[in-house]
Amino acid sequence: MGVEQRGEHRPRETAARATLAEVARRAGVSIATVSYVMNERDGVGEQTRAHVLRIAKEVGFRPNRLASGLRTGQSRVLGLVLADITNPFYPDIAGAVIAAAAEAGYEVFLSHRGVDGGLDGDAVRALCDHQSAALILTSQMVTDGALIAELVRAGVPVVQAIRRVPGLAADFVGIDDRAGAREAASHLVDAGHREVAILAGPSGSSASAERTHGFLEVLAEVGIEPGPDRVAECRLTVAAGYEGARTLLAARAEPPRAVLCGNDLIALGAIDAFLDHGLAVPGDVSVVGYDDIWFASSRLVQLTTVRLPREAIGRAAVSLALDRLADGEIEPRDVILPHELVVRRTTAVAA
Repeated sequence: MGVEQRGEHRPRETAARATLAEVARRAGVSIATVSYVMNERDGVGEQTRAHVLRIAKEVGFRPNRLASGLRTGQSRVLGLVLADITNPFYPDIAGAVIAAAAEAGYEVFLSHRGVDGGLDGDAVRALCDHQSAALILTSQMVTDGALIAELVRAGVPVVQAIRRVPGLAADFVGIDDRAGAREAASHLVDAGHREVAILAGPSGSSASAERTHGFLEVLAEVGIEPGPDRVAECRLTVAAGYEGARTLLAARAEPPRAVLCGNDLIALGAIDAFLDHGLAVPGDVSVVGYDDIWFASSRLVQLTTVRLPREAIGRAAVSLALDRLADGEIEPRDVILPHELVVRRTTAVAA
């Protein structure tokens, strides 16, 4: 509900949220007619419907989806759990989810789990308590299997996006992260690089783990076996990428000539560390990221990376959730969307 603002300079319409009764009074129709129009029910002529919608727009009326859901027993709210709202990757997902949900007449409640991700039982249950009809999860770690299984057993529709906990009867949308990582590693190998290091994301994230597996598979196929001093696990942040790169530089006298990173934030931090060490990118060290978030294409960065279709992932997650709400008996589905290796300035042919 809106918060009342006192003062003669503010119009009455902005002082509080417009109500069904106000729309009905101004449109000269009954409250029931307005309710029918807002809930897209039959029984109202097209001319009257258009008139009511015009008046509703003029007074700034917005249907209260939660209250409507409580009255009908059919909530019009989706719950979305984000891994890290400070990572530009996740607001893009959230924006797509909110837009797709709004088109279907749903609101979205957000929960943010922080840099380390993972699900918090209290936060997830709070979304359920707020009448979320279905949950879209992006922050789950492999250790969250028991919590998600509990939700599924309770009949809560769950969609796993980007990350997943294997073996659960829940829908999933994302990309083939192992295939994307293989393409990134093959790009470096094909450019002649043999001194390759990896700054991996947290192994508890299925997406990060699959990327690391893909990197290592391609390197092994050409006889490259990075030692433990050439592989570091990082949090998915710029600061962690910086420290991870410093660890690589301190481990040997000779720096790595190419680095595969678990995401773009790690890559950006690594580039800063290499520059501070007096190394040129890509002249001395080639760097590959993953995700293709907004700064990757900046002319000051021009990061080689793997592009994820973030908007398509968000919209597909909403579609899966709505399908599950319409028919809870359908088999869980996997939606694997296409990715793309984007080659830019931060990688070059090996010297």
